[in-house]
Amino acid sequence: MPTPEEPTPDLTPQTESTPDSSPLTPPPLITLPSTFLSRLTLRTQLPSDFERIAEIFSSPTAMKHLGGLSPPGGWTEDRTRGLWYPSDIVARVELQELARLEGRALALVIIWIETGELIGVTGYVRMEPPGTPGRKAELGIITDVDLVSSRGWRLLGTEALHAASKYAFEELDGVEEITLVTQQQNKEMRGWSETVAGLTPRLVVEEWGHVAWYGYTREQWETTGGVRDRLEAKLGGLKS
Repeated sequence: MPTPEEPTPDLTPQTESTPDSSPLTPPPLITLPSTFLSRLTLRTQLPSDFERIAEIFSSPTAMKHLGGLSPPGGWTEDRTRGLWYPSDIVARVELQELARLEGRALALVIIWIETGELIGVTGYVRMEPPGTPGRKAELGIITDVDLVSSRGWRLLGTEALHAASKYAFEELDGVEEITLVTQQQNKEMRGWSETVAGLTPRLVVEEWGHVAWYGYTREQWETTGGVRDRLEAKLGGLKS
């Protein structure tokens, strides 16, 4: 299920590395608690993930609604647009980890436990700084749509987004609202947001296109019959 890991520009940390700067010391590995159906592991990125992430980002199917996503260096004239290299992911992860140190992002990979395969990325592409009243965090996801479809894995995106949402409200300091942003023509993500999660869209026009904006607060997540209950009811159908 391709979703808006980023139609908006990359979050750029306040301090970027330069060729003369010291290599980034990665923050500690984070592994989220078991997902609802215990099929997935969500964790922060490792160097061994970079080649696989580049493959997913180079997939036209996975990136169908993510035309605004580009490597940190952009699509220069000597580059084939849409083709990502592991070196692009290295540069992207360095920015993401700097942002994580500042509490402004949290990038995760999605691992199918049974085979150990990396099947997508998710996480918070931007978060308001810790201590911000009503702190917001923007959630996104990109999966290897072709692989997921070929294996017949159902509700994988729902399971991953449920786990990421639960972690944000329970573990990330002061997060009070989760947002999702997608292009208006992204029927898959809009259908999930409105039909599965029960969210109401706010349609807006940004400089990079027409988008649908969704949000759910901690109260909307926790209340009986709210977003969490709707997602768990949907996932529960696979247990029966």
